[in-house]
Amino acid sequence: MLKSWKMNFKTMQNFEAKTQEIKAQNALYVVATPIGNLGDITLRALQILRVVDFIICEDTRVSIRLLKAYEISEKKLLTYNDHNDQKSRDKILRLLLEGKSLALISDAGTPLISDPGYKLISFLREFNQKIIPLPGASAVVSAICASGIAADNFLFLGFLAASEIQKEKQLKNLPKNFTFAFFEGPSRVLESLELIEKNLGNRRVCVARELTKIHEEIKSDEVAKVISFFKEHEEKLRGEFVIIVEKAGKDEKNFSEEELLKAIKAAIKRGESLKDLSQNLAEIFGANKKEVYQLALQHTRHP
Repeated sequence: MLKSWKMNFKTMQNFEAKTQEIKAQNALYVVATPIGNLGDITLRALQILRVVDFIICEDTRVSIRLLKAYEISEKKLLTYNDHNDQKSRDKILRLLLEGKSLALISDAGTPLISDPGYKLISFLREFNQKIIPLPGASAVVSAICASGIAADNFLFLGFLAASEIQKEKQLKNLPKNFTFAFFEGPSRVLESLELIEKNLGNRRVCVARELTKIHEEIKSDEVAKVISFFKEHEEKLRGEFVIIVEKAGKDEKNFSEEELLKAIKAAIKRGESLKDLSQNLAEIFGANKKEVYQLALQHTRHP
């Protein structure tokens, strides 16, 4: 794999050499980097990382190794995470006001997807600074593409709560007609899958681990079968996981009338019409629109 990647990298270098030299704008570039396979970086990302004045990263040690792999050297690196104090954000703003160009990268993948940075972006936007996103590798998108699970509408939850009680609460409160995706650590994969089976039934799930890396593995099946697989192969509970859970089927009723009525009352309180709330709640709960309308009508007549 390394030999193959090096050959591809040389091809990219030759391509870059034939392209016109670009000049970085006075802006903050949000640059996606590979999640595993070093070949998964865009030509544009390499061009920008070579020409910007500063690169903002989570961990300089990780970023130096990454840049070295692409033969990008002598770069000024700044460390940033969302726990940094205001002085760090002020420093970055000052550099932009001085006309500098900066790139924000995470340790792996697309920045700000369960990674630091949103406070910085929000702060810079208050001062009308230019933000330029460079798309690239994303574990969530990669897992969804290979899952075989409908994702015409889906929710990304980041990492679920560490507490089993809080995690179960999260799962129970999710809209029923959305596929959802989340990251999980290896020690909690089985617990999460068992809670999904307990609270959402035997839905189809996809568990993707170590995406784009040597030990990449993607299992897509009913949650009960996936649980059995990992119980029989506990040695595979290693690395980084993305879990995709299919939305409820049309005939699957994963809510109580009490839950639906509570949502109806809240919608009426917000001033929504019966027509609008029936449409919206039918989509959220995966319920029959007419049934929602009749329940809402009964509530308005007998509150």
